Amino acid sequence: MDLTKLTAKEFGRIVKLLRRKESLEKKLGQVERSVAKVVGAGASLVARRARRIASGRGRPPGRRGRPPGRRGRPKGRRSTGRKFGRRGGLREVVLKQLKRAGKTGLKIKDLAGKLNIQRQRLDTWFYQNVKKIRGLKKVGPGHYHLRG
Repeated sequence: MDLTKLTAKEFGRIVKLLRRKESLEKKLGQVERSVAKVVGAGASLVARRARRIASGRGRPPGRRGRPPGRRGRPKGRRSTGRKFGRRGGLREVVLKQLKRAGKTGLKIKDLAGKLNIQRQRLDTWFYQNVKKIRGLKKVGPGHYHLRG
């Protein structure tokens, strides 16, 4: 559809359809809220999403994270990985911990807890760096130590 060749009649139709769409979305939100009330507390998520859709505040499809207007981190979650923003920052911290651990080494799970970082991120780091770093050895599944 070429917008430059849009007639007043067609434009009026588009406006009318958009208004109808908005009213139907509002009705849908009301229906979903009433369903949520009937079903119980487990459906409160449905009601919240319905309200968000009806008000037009929802995040765009395919986007993750919190909707606009919410700040800070979610309750009960720790921040992860903020200390290692610079290139090579994680390497320094991991090697320091491995030296401290001595011959016994460390398990990735324990290291992730100490450093307050996601275990998966450390798994990837070790996988990529075992051959690059001299003295870094895999002792067992998810268990590494640093020689010398």
